[in-house]
Amino acid sequence: MAEQKEISPIKVIEELHICPSCGYDLGFHTSFLNVNSSKDNPIKSTKEVFRVILICPECRARYDVGWRVSFVEPESRFVKTTIISPVNP
Repeated sequence: MAEQKEISPIKVIEELHICPSCGYDLGFHTSFLNVNSSKDNPIKSTKEVFRVILICPECRARYDVGWRVSFVEPESRFVKTTIISPVNP
C-alpha cells in the first residue's frame, strides 16, 4: 500500500470537485479519521467524532474541509411512524 499523503486544509468556496493538486475533476473519495486519534489534539471527547477527509482518486492528495461527523447506533436513526388512512366523509 502506498504511503498516505499529509492532510491539507482546504476551503470550499462554491463547489469542490476538482483536485487542486493534479486537476482530476470527477470528485473525491472520502475517509473518516477519528478526531481523538491525534496525539497532539488538545480537545478530548467522550463522543466519537470523525474528521471527513477527501481523497483524490488520481494522485491520492488528502484534504480536510472542516467537516466533522458523529455516527450513532443504527437503531436510533429510525423513527417509527403509523400510516393513517384517510377518513371517508
